[in-house]
Amino acid sequence: MLDTGGLAPREAVALWQESIGLLYDVRLRNAGDDRFQFHADAFHFGEIVLTSYKCIAQSFDRSRARIGRDGLDHITLQVCLRGSHGRRDGGSDEKASAGDLIVADLAQAQSTGTSDFDSLNLTVPRRLLAPLLRAPDEHNMRVIAGSAPLTALLRGHLVGLYEAASAISRQDAEAVIRPTLELAAAAINSAVAEENAGSVQMALISEIRRHIDRHILGHDLSAGAIAAIFGISLRKLYYLFEPHGGLCRYIQEERLRRCRAELVDPGRRHEGIAGIADRYGFGHRKSFVRAFRRSFDMTPREMRALAAEGRGLLVERGGNHTMWHWIRELR
Repeated sequence: MLDTGGLAPREAVALWQESIGLLYDVRLRNAGDDRFQFHADAFHFGEIVLTSYKCIAQSFDRSRARIGRDGLDHITLQVCLRGSHGRRDGGSDEKASAGDLIVADLAQAQSTGTSDFDSLNLTVPRRLLAPLLRAPDEHNMRVIAGSAPLTALLRGHLVGLYEAASAISRQDAEAVIRPTLELAAAAINSAVAEENAGSVQMALISEIRRHIDRHILGHDLSAGAIAAIFGISLRKLYYLFEPHGGLCRYIQEERLRRCRAELVDPGRRHEGIAGIADRYGFGHRKSFVRAFRRSFDMTPREMRALAAEGRGLLVERGGNHTMWHWIRELR
């Protein structure tokens, strides 16, 4: 990790130019800007590297002379999280904005500019990605709209991978390479090859499940709304959730698990059962109790009473210093 939080702006600029200078010649677009700071993280997953940059507006150049000197033959897929990045002499359609994907071929010359920006970058040796691409040499500085379903899927996958990177094992890091490459190729090709469909489908299901998790309190988790967000048909959506008992069953079970977690949470003892149920869309008491009993083999009231009884036993047997207490507190 590189962070210039404790450096003077001039020192921060020097450190940034020295580090990114392995790949590009960089210049600040506002020369002498005394607010320059940057933060960069990098995680190595076997033969691919995932990096994150946060920096102010600047220019990036990769000349033919530099390409000849360093001999790098990699492709970087940059997801713009904030700001914009694109060709300095290009039109608006050649600039990636928040959510978009821009492809940088390090074996080809580049001359780009950014606003203040945050980005997530996947750098891959050409030999790994090119065999999966159509016309692999024709994507340099190509911008792919973030609204495209496969781009959104790749973006979600990379964000999730970045968030998990610090805790992932070497074995898992190596296992994730192939699915990541296949998903990246699908986004660039704007299509899914039959042999890559399994990996893309797994990523799609994971992304939909994350969407449901983030919006579990919302009332617009209809099949139509979800299918529209991810650019798939209702038939495809229903097919993906068949192993989970169907989409509606999956959402209901997720909501019931959230209700259960709140019922056994000592910090929510003051909340009524009906209020908790209503928050997760269970407006009819009898239907909620019936669904809850079907999932957990007891009523919500019984669940809350047993949880309170269990906490009392823990206190009697030595307070909060046992591993059993820690296990109970897991969320």
